[in-house]
This record gives sequence, C-alpha cells and structure tokens, in this order.
Amino acid sequence: MPGSSSVNTANIVVGEAEVKVGASSLTMTNSDFDSLTSVGATQEGVEISWEPDMVDIEVDQYGDAAKVIQSRVKVMLKTTLAEATLNNLAIAWSYDNVDDGADVLVDNDGSSTKTFMFGVQNVYPYEKAVQIVGNAPGSNAATTRTRKFNTKRAISFESSSVSMKRAEATTFAVSFRILPVSADTSYEYGKIIDQTA
Repeated sequence: MPGSSSVNTANIVVGEAEVKVGASSLTMTNSDFDSLTSVGATQEGVEISWEPDMVDIEVDQYGDAAKVIQSRVKVMLKTTLAEATLNNLAIAWSYDNVDDGADVLVDNDGSSTKTFMFGVQNVYPYEKAVQIVGNAPGSNAATTRTRKFNTKRAISFESSSVSMKRAEATTFAVSFRILPVSADTSYEYGKIIDQTA
C-alpha cells in the first residue's frame, strides 16, 4: 500500500439523510431543530455545498496572482422531495407551509379538502429553518451515530415544477440558499454536529 498512513474505515460515512423544515427563528437552539417537521422521503440524497468566489490580486512582477482573496461565498442545500404532499410543494415554491400555504383547510361543500393557495408573493422570500439528520463517522450496524446540519435561514432559491406522468413518481426538486445570521459569530451559516459516542 502506498505511503504509511492507516485507514480508519469507521470514518467512512454511508447512508441517506432525513430533511426537516420549519419556521425560521434567529433564537433557535440545537434542541429546537429536533422539533422541526420531516418532509418525508427524498430522492438522490441531500447535498450541501460551499461555493466561494475567489478573486486574483495580480501584480506585474509575477504575471500571475500574488494573492487570492475570497470576495464572497454562497452556501446551498439541494434535494428532491419524493413525497408529493401539498406541504412539500409549498416548501419548494417558497411558501409558508404553516400559515399561508398548504395548511389551509377548505370545507365549503361538506367534504374534507386540503388546498394549497398560491399567488402573488412578497418580494421577501419566506425563510425556513432546516435540519439535515444523517449518519456520522463511527456508525455501523450495531451503533448509529448522527450527524446534524442545522441552519436558521434558508430560502427556496431556484425554480421548481410539479409534473404528473404516467410512469414516473411526482417529486419536487428544491434548492435552498442558506443565509447568514450575523449574531451567530463564527457559525453564521449554521452548525454540523457529529455524535461521537
């Protein structure tokens, strides 16, 4: 084997994650995230990306960058919601799925219905709190350890559509842009917490 390093297979993480969503609050604690509502099944897993925008500071003497600085960063969370509920559609389309989105019950004709009412939106997107719960390093068949990603400010950021096709499941792709919380010094975008025992 090349090199002299050893491999700790317990650090290899495999497995799906659960997505939970709820109302955003800048005063949330770690335990508050655990009470968010699960969106149910997802397809193709969950992806969290850190996307820095780097700028070259060039000088004539080098003919190249003498220094590289990070001018800004974008943090994204992407998944596909596999359960075609109206609540999940409200999440994908940047509605408040509790107050003015899918949880509006209409019973005008005596039958129970659930109606997702969508129309002109405010210029300020609805912010959500999001928690991702998956496996942490050290998980195995006998011991499951969790890795949690908690963020207080997420907005649905990209276009999404709903389709009903004969031979395909109806799913909702959703991309969240994670926004910083200035009061959370050194963890403005959120926290990733691994259970170690």
